[in-house]
Amino acid sequence: MGPTARLPDRWIPWVSALVAATTVYATTVALTGGFRVRIAGLRFSSQSWERPAAVAVLGAIALVVAARSRIGATLRRIGAALESLHFSRSLVAVASLWALAVGIGFGTFASGGADSSGYVGQARLLAEGKLTDTIPVSRDYQWPDVEYTLTPLGFTRGQTRGVIAPIYPPGLPLLLAPFSAVSDRAVYVVVPLFGALLIWLTYRLGVLSGDGFAGGAAALLLAVSPTFLYQVVQPMSDVPCAACWLAALLVASRGSTAGSALSGILASLAILIRPNLAPLAVIVAALSIASSSSGRLRRAMCFVASVTPGVVLLGWIQDVRYGSPFAAGYGTPADVFAIGYVLPNFARYPRWITESHTPFIWLSLGAPFWIAGRAKDRRLPLAALALSIAVWLAYLPYVFFQPNEWFYTRFLLPAIPIMLFFAAASALAGLRALPAMWRAPVGAVVAIAVGAASLLYAERHGAFDIRNQERKYPLAGEYVRTKGPANALVLAAQHSGSVRYYAHRPILRWDLLSPTRLDQALAAFRAHGYEPILVVDVGEYDAFRARFEAAGQQAVHQLTPLAVLGDARVFAFR
Repeated sequence: MGPTARLPDRWIPWVSALVAATTVYATTVALTGGFRVRIAGLRFSSQSWERPAAVAVLGAIALVVAARSRIGATLRRIGAALESLHFSRSLVAVASLWALAVGIGFGTFASGGADSSGYVGQARLLAEGKLTDTIPVSRDYQWPDVEYTLTPLGFTRGQTRGVIAPIYPPGLPLLLAPFSAVSDRAVYVVVPLFGALLIWLTYRLGVLSGDGFAGGAAALLLAVSPTFLYQVVQPMSDVPCAACWLAALLVASRGSTAGSALSGILASLAILIRPNLAPLAVIVAALSIASSSSGRLRRAMCFVASVTPGVVLLGWIQDVRYGSPFAAGYGTPADVFAIGYVLPNFARYPRWITESHTPFIWLSLGAPFWIAGRAKDRRLPLAALALSIAVWLAYLPYVFFQPNEWFYTRFLLPAIPIMLFFAAASALAGLRALPAMWRAPVGAVVAIAVGAASLLYAERHGAFDIRNQERKYPLAGEYVRTKGPANALVLAAQHSGSVRYYAHRPILRWDLLSPTRLDQALAAFRAHGYEPILVVDVGEYDAFRARFEAAGQQAVHQLTPLAVLGDARVFAFR
């Protein structure tokens, strides 16, 4: 009887290992779609996740039936260990390293379309001590809206003839500029660093609100958030903006004069990055003032004094660029905000958030109940809830996008970590009501399901493939710089910002040029010593020909292929 009684001790580790291995295997196949390899002439393939998942389920059932008491005790110990400070910190460290690794390993390292070329190009301008740039203009250029057609993506017309100004706010470029002065590639590390910081700040939100484990879980879920993963690989402002606002909120909760001053600085930086979210500073200021019953006036004065320089700097830069401290590169508020946009956005953003983050994120609607019943100090979680709601309200009246453009959930990124924290806290409140032995397995199932679904959505919607999609921009730009004519003037649309950045050549936006003026424009450029060439994407080539061929422009028939660079094409006019 002795050996028989001891039998479970022998096979339980092996069955446990089998369950873990088949679970990981099934999850990997489900996320990647499977694999096919050939070893020593033999072909091995797997496209089905169902069979290993079935083995994992059967193994788990066998463990429960055969060793229930021992498993129950083990699960209770595991549950207690998971709630420990050490585990939460380890979880956050892994999540932060993952975010940094994804941001760098899958980073675009490219100045591509309008956004990335606009931010990176502006950073180089600032590193050179310039707020604006110039374009070649001449009285011989007689087609309509000449300066408009000579302005690349990411820029708009300045206040004087021949001057262009960046469209985008200066906050992120100011952060990138010191890195730009060091190396053109160094700028692409900044956003991944902010991504790792945002993961840690999400955890700190949980700690300071009274549930560090919920903060750790939220940090882990943020690390696999499709919106976060889509943005952390690109030199864009969304991740730094979210990090600055959350940092400002956490620092404001300290209840000290130094905390008020630092939170004001962080809020001013966030405003420089994304000016339309400036009203969020009111929430940060309110938390700073209310964080302690003594010294409220002093903290209020410190916050105002520290937030003001950034706001004044923003106003000065906008006045130089656009002619008014209250102007913006995007145009007037009426150009991008309208009550009529609320319903279309209300139909889009909740659906996009649900599809990309699973319905789990809507457990955050239980935030008021969690704050009332479980928060250590209600002031910080209430301010965080107010900030997340304010972010949603800020973008409901904003210009709406196509129904399939889910990646515009990036505008909600300052709210997403907060929503994930409240969702995790609400879920854990329910889990803690279960018997101790069930908490760890149920929590693991939920975490794996939500995490796997989020990663699968991110993978299927291109979050890990943006680098490949953006390669064409530096390839085309470097080709023009190194192999194109030294006196080239580049006709481009989608490539206009990147070609100007990489090749340092003037551009003509052919998509803005009157269809009847192509021949005239090329003749004028040649008279001024330029050699016109064309850079287009595959899809743009047909659009270019259709636009000008229908107007009888002879230059269309002079196109001579020079290079094929991924999806980019380079042509001469000969």
